[in-house]
Amino acid sequence: MRTIKLAVCLAVCVSLVTGPAAAQSDPADAIGTPEVVGKLFKCREIADPDERLACFDREVAVVYAAQESRELVIADREQVAEAKRGLFGLKLPNIKLFGGGDDDDDKVNELTATLTSARRLDNGRFIFELEDGARWIQTEDSPGRKRFKAGDTIVIKRAALGSFKARVNDKSAGRVRRLN
Repeated sequence: MRTIKLAVCLAVCVSLVTGPAAAQSDPADAIGTPEVVGKLFKCREIADPDERLACFDREVAVVYAAQESRELVIADREQVAEAKRGLFGLKLPNIKLFGGGDDDDDKVNELTATLTSARRLDNGRFIFELEDGARWIQTEDSPGRKRFKAGDTIVIKRAALGSFKARVNDKSAGRVRRLN
């Protein structure tokens, strides 16, 4: 359920980032400032103090209404980091969301979590369920006979060519793929 909420937040943010504000020449718009916020920023340019204050009052009310109606989602760094962590491993469109992209310094490259379950399939591979509800499946056999269980610590790292490798309690679990 949490992943679905994060995906909805992602969709809302994408619609805001790719909106009409992206076509404007203001430097703030180069990072995808939503139009409603851009209008608020433009109030700074008004020389007359009374007109500037009236502009700020008017535009803040519009921003507030947009946030209340969920047309605008405002997130701090911590919320963005949580969203990135929740989306780790999912195949998403290649977009610059939350100021990110391939050159994103805050890109999540590793995830450490606690297993809520580890179920062995008929083919001997495991499905791992993490505490946040994310499910990962082994995509290759791991050497040796392994036993994984709820409460174990799993570390999933980005690997070559968009793949992921997992370790459970410092034992190799091989390559994995996110299911949800």
